[in-house]
Amino acid sequence: MKKIKTLAAAFGALSMAVLGTAAHAQNYPDRPVTMIVPWAPGGAADIIARLVAEPMGKLLGQPVVIENRPGAGGTVGSAVVAKADPDGYTILMGNVASEAIAPAFYADTIPYKVLEDFAPVTQLIQQPSVLLVSKDSKFDNVKDLMAFAKENPGELYATPGVGNSPYLTFELIKDNYGVEMENVPYDSGAEVNNALNAGDVQIAINNLPEAIKAIQAGIAKPLAVTAAERNPLLPDVPTFVESGGEKIVAISWQGIFAPAGTPDAIVQKLYEATAAALKDENVVQRNKELGSVPVGSTPEEFKAFVASEIENWAYMVKLAGASAPK
Repeated sequence: MKKIKTLAAAFGALSMAVLGTAAHAQNYPDRPVTMIVPWAPGGAADIIARLVAEPMGKLLGQPVVIENRPGAGGTVGSAVVAKADPDGYTILMGNVASEAIAPAFYADTIPYKVLEDFAPVTQLIQQPSVLLVSKDSKFDNVKDLMAFAKENPGELYATPGVGNSPYLTFELIKDNYGVEMENVPYDSGAEVNNALNAGDVQIAINNLPEAIKAIQAGIAKPLAVTAAERNPLLPDVPTFVESGGEKIVAISWQGIFAPAGTPDAIVQKLYEATAAALKDENVVQRNKELGSVPVGSTPEEFKAFVASEIENWAYMVKLAGASAPK
């Protein structure tokens, strides 16, 4: 009899917990939601976060408040969310650097496991990197540029840093075309543009938003984008696949994550609000201006995508022999 009472009490406690979780999910959110951006204000992730936060808040019925927590390639802010209560009130604006590249690049120090410590909600947008040459360059296509690089080992090229998506993508380019080139890393995409303008380098790879600035200013010419399809902002610029680089598809992306253990019903609410926010008139227009391709994948689709991205970027980190400074 005592055993039966004990089992009944345990079942009752479990039932109450389940009912409590269901009620919490049904009433969610009843206070503001904090979106952690693991990068400094003004960067690509911050811009996208602030762009979707307002329409998300209207749809959720509570404001979505942006909190910047930069540091260590996005891992500082990501760790905050990984350790947060799984109640839907602390979410992450993750991206390719912090959730796909970091597991390999920061392998010895990363304080979270992406596929175990997060509940993926949705991929918001994606953007390619762009291969650029200086405005006076004689090269108008990838084939001729790579043929020249193969005959002239050690040619310089610029990247906006080390260990990020443009840097690693160029490692893939070199491997695909069998060329030996020397990287000149700069601290930002803006500095890459300045180097092209000053004639310090003739070749560069840059994130799309910075590349667009260089192209529109007449500083550089685009030769190819690294996405599987042409970008709407550069419809006349071919992909690497079209240019003979069959293996070169590497994109930058942003997406929403919640802490692992967040109830499915809350993840679903966040997904629905975010997917709807992507259709907001202001968000659509701004994404067009930035060259951001909206995605809005389901949580299941996003989880599978993130898993494949971790694998893909780990290969490129290994190819580059890259790792974070000790």
